Amino acid sequence: MKRILSLIALLSLVAVLFIGCTQVDNSLGKSIGRWEDFGIESMVQNHAEGLNYIEVTMNTVIGKDTAGVRDRAALLKSQIDSSGLQIWSVHLPYSKKVDISSIDSTRRVNAVNYVADMIRVAAVFNPKYLVLHPSYEPIAPDERAERLENSHESIGLLAPVAKEIGAVLCIENLPRTCLGRSGEEMMALIEGYDEVGLCFDINHLIYQSHEDYLKAVAKGKIKTVHISDYDFADERHLLPGVGKIDWEPVWKGVRENGYQGIMMFETDATPAELANAREILLGKVKVEKSNIDADSLAFCNADWQITELERGAKAMYAQVPMFFSMQSISVVKYPASEFKTEVLHRPGKKAGTPSAIGKEIKAFAALNAAYFHVKELIPSVYFRVGENLYGTTHPTETYRVNGIVGFKDKDGKEMMIEYSDTTQYETIAGDWHTVLATGPMLVDDGKLVVPLLTGDDADGDNIAAMQAEQAEQKRGVVKHRTHYSSAQFYDKRHPRAAVGKDAEGNIYYVVIDGRFKGQGDGASIYETAYICKMLGMTEAINLDGGGSSVVWAKETGVLNHPYDNKKFDHEGERVVPNLIVAY
Repeated sequence: MKRILSLIALLSLVAVLFIGCTQVDNSLGKSIGRWEDFGIESMVQNHAEGLNYIEVTMNTVIGKDTAGVRDRAALLKSQIDSSGLQIWSVHLPYSKKVDISSIDSTRRVNAVNYVADMIRVAAVFNPKYLVLHPSYEPIAPDERAERLENSHESIGLLAPVAKEIGAVLCIENLPRTCLGRSGEEMMALIEGYDEVGLCFDINHLIYQSHEDYLKAVAKGKIKTVHISDYDFADERHLLPGVGKIDWEPVWKGVRENGYQGIMMFETDATPAELANAREILLGKVKVEKSNIDADSLAFCNADWQITELERGAKAMYAQVPMFFSMQSISVVKYPASEFKTEVLHRPGKKAGTPSAIGKEIKAFAALNAAYFHVKELIPSVYFRVGENLYGTTHPTETYRVNGIVGFKDKDGKEMMIEYSDTTQYETIAGDWHTVLATGPMLVDDGKLVVPLLTGDDADGDNIAAMQAEQAEQKRGVVKHRTHYSSAQFYDKRHPRAAVGKDAEGNIYYVVIDGRFKGQGDGASIYETAYICKMLGMTEAINLDGGGSSVVWAKETGVLNHPYDNKKFDHEGERVVPNLIVAY
């Protein structure tokens, strides 16, 4: 790895020059989600470690009996009081069914009535502030004006209910197509309601810059904040320092607006991590600014176990504390010119584990390839070798399959990785000898490919999505505007497999272990892309993950820790019908 990466601290942002008034509360706050996951022991421990305030989120109570929710809220309040924590705010429910901007008047009235009921339930918490989403999504451009008017009217109905319980109703700015994606829209939503404030969610600004947003909102209107970091493509809820926000002007602008409240973090982190993030916001931690992404220092300084293999190849393994998790990373890297690489088709009864097939065909290395039907052990994606078509992309795979990997010639000396949708395989790769559809794309032309959640607006007409793409281009991030609706697949941590190449002509087989807490926690798609880029790849694409993720080399055996036997060892391989192999 280039040593320039080691210049980046764990938190790769410039420190904030704190500008504020006297009597500013710099206490730590944290938003909690599922009530069941935040028991009394956890709360006591959090308070002992420096957490002072919490925001109670009511989203998990949607659809439950109001009387039951009220009883559970009372119990939670007593637990919070016993822990020493204080309640700063309550986040009111939000979902497609709770859309106060709805075009359907009946649904809108029902949503307003439901939120009003939940405000009265929230009275038990005695919150200072109530956080409310002004809409759900997606919102079509031709509906926007009407929805803005509807939401404004609904807010006017709910503000007095909040006042009844002694709380200030705060409207939260939202990303993508939602209402409140700009400062101007936020001011329009609360126009005429002096008693209504704003919840400034710092990681929700995609459509508009932080600077422009803060210029647009009236001074003193920000009553509470949600603090987290992101990549400018979509909300990520990372700790400050892990994303790309330049905190100096942002936090300065927040304080200049008049905000003197607590630092309410909306991210999964320990009190110690939150305390460190607070030091960044206060300018007490000086971190060198860089265009290299965060966590690079941990990556470069990891105890990499490197095994030199034949013909200039090498195997690498390390456990790296990244993304506030433990990443267990296994890599085989080899010069493409010294090996023949191919995608191997072994369906049905011919299928086998990567190590068994690798040994059988006397391969140098093997990696599980793309998605397949588990029962039939045949590809569930487009797969062609020469004139032989072995698979087509099943409709259920299209949410993740947006690229192709293959070879132009039989000799397998040049691996090709290209972005493609399901209609373009032969347009892009009609002259290739081997074409395998897989995805998502991870790295393209040396730049991270960031998945963007665009709701139902997959055709790219979404103005916010297009402007986000333009912003990413300026920041050196490539994004293919692809609709993804499965947060479970994209955003949750799982075992992952990927293949890629670098500018020097090397090919990489990569597996990131997952589902082994504290040993190999797994990675999201974005985190997988980040790791591939850190390894030096200029092109990379995701392969079948989960229990299928296996990388094997002749001289080392299975490098990673396959999940199928649920043991952190090298034995739990899964039978697969297609592999990428090198000879």
